[in-house]
Amino acid sequence: MNFLAHFYLSRHTPAMIIGSFLGDFVKGSQYQEYDESVAQAILLHREVDRYTDQHPTFLESKHRLQARHNHYSGVIVDILYDHFLAKTWQEYSKKPLADFAEMVYRTLHDERETIPPTARDVLHYMTRHNWLVNYAHPEGIARTLAGMEKRSSYPNQMSTAMVDLTNHYEDFAREFSLFFSDIQDHVAAWWKQHNK
Repeated sequence: MNFLAHFYLSRHTPAMIIGSFLGDFVKGSQYQEYDESVAQAILLHREVDRYTDQHPTFLESKHRLQARHNHYSGVIVDILYDHFLAKTWQEYSKKPLADFAEMVYRTLHDERETIPPTARDVLHYMTRHNWLVNYAHPEGIARTLAGMEKRSSYPNQMSTAMVDLTNHYEDFAREFSLFFSDIQDHVAAWWKQHNK
């Protein structure tokens, strides 16, 4: 799952928003250096990633990209699924996506001093280019993929995944819908287990 899904699957409190964002930047036991609620959100982020990486429907989407994109295929599916979440946002939330995104950006900027420098750089570009809202549009996804292709240390063709998205749009949309229903149930069960 990519940024938008992680934010959505958190409980939308400031601590949960921060921890959801930090999940990609805080490694190993470093989560213990944060407040309990932030640490819990980091652990939830990790659990969402673990569950996603082994889910049959996610693997089906990933397999479609494997030949062209190899080990980048999972990263690309994460981004494509954020596109479908943003596009169908009104099915999952009563709050408009633009309002939700603004709340996320404001929360993260308010706590900027607690965010590692590498994550601050990502936050800068996320806010400047309004990633969370622009994921809803193919051109926003294209820009994200092109940026990731450019920043990667290894040669790749991530930007060409737009061809795959166009050619298999309905397949990816169907798979996202099936997967997202399951991940919401899994997160609900995770919360029950960790808040007894």
